[in-house]
Amino acid sequence: MTDDDLDGLFAAARAEAPRPSAALSARVISDAEAALQAAPAARRAPERPGLLASLAAIFGGGGALAGMVTATLAGFWIGFAQPVELGVMSAVLNTDTAEIDMMPGIDALLDEAP
Repeated sequence: MTDDDLDGLFAAARAEAPRPSAALSARVISDAEAALQAAPAARRAPERPGLLASLAAIFGGGGALAGMVTATLAGFWIGFAQPVELGVMSAVLNTDTAEIDMMPGIDALLDEAP
């Protein structure tokens, strides 16, 4: 069998394409309509969290972030508007100072050689 013979057979097959019966077409259409009605409704994709929600999740959620913000604001408030009682306490506690050399003898290591 040559290529020309195969081309002739394929051309004959294309020319005589069988048509489906009306009953088969009706069954296919009814099955398709039933499948469309049984399919669940399309759902919306869940929304992505915003930038602030992502940052809150990094720090442990909204509750943890609220606690950290509250502590930060309280620290700033106490630092800038020092109550009088804190000034009295700092005057009592800071009466004498001491200097401690944490690395004694390091000067000998830092001297340049002649």
